[in-house]
This record gives sequence, C-alpha cells and structure tokens, in this order.
Amino acid sequence: MNSLRKKGFMKKTRDGRRRFSRKFKIAGVRRVLEGEQVGAVARDLGITFRVLWGWKKRVIEKGEEYLHELGRPKQWHGGRKAEPSDESQQRRMAELERLAGRQQMEIRFLAKALRQVEERRQRKNDAGAVASSKR
Repeated sequence: MNSLRKKGFMKKTRDGRRRFSRKFKIAGVRRVLEGEQVGAVARDLGITFRVLWGWKKRVIEKGEEYLHELGRPKQWHGGRKAEPSDESQQRRMAELERLAGRQQMEIRFLAKALRQVEERRQRKNDAGAVASSKR
C-alpha cells in the first residue's frame, strides 16, 4: 500500500480518507474488463470490492473520461457532457454482447428443462398415473 502512495496513485486527505489517481482507477477497471475477477483485483490493489465495482460501472455506462483525478470532480462548465470514446463504446458493446449470450444460454437451459418436465407429466398421464397437480 505504501508503494502506491509513493508512486502518486493514492493520497490521503486530512480526515484520513484515500483518494486515487485517474491512472490507478483506469488500470484497475481495465484489469476487470479484461476478465479478472473484481474481488481479486480489489484485494490486489488494496481497495474494496464496492469501490472497484463503482469505477467499473461508471466506465461501462459513461466512459473512462468520467473517472476523475484525485479529489472530488469539478462541476461541468456549460452543462455539456463529453461523448464516450470509441474504445469505451466498444468495451460497453462487448460486455453487453457477453451478457446477451449468457442470457440466451439461460433461456435455452430453462426451455429445455420445462420441456422435460412437461414430457414427464404427459407420460404419467398416458400411463394412467396421477400427474403432479398444477397450482
């Protein structure tokens, strides 16, 4: 942890809270987006799961430019928001495609399980056995 402070990645405020540099935040989020587990990266960096998860969520939703430097973010001038970069949009798209793929696998699994249950119920009815009741 001290090595992080020496390299300028973290500063402590007067009240003892830690502030992390933008480079530090982006490096941690990139590791997670490349496939490492959030908990493992958080432990390795000496931060909480929740902090790293929040940084990742912000990058996915808005882009890396929304991870601010040390301290609190400054107010926007002119009220305009910056457009997410192409790289962050591509990462967001890839993550959404992975999510859609996982959901499709779950749908197929549940559809197959439902068909099997319905087939068993039908076989019981055909054999004269009492099928399980529908509620």
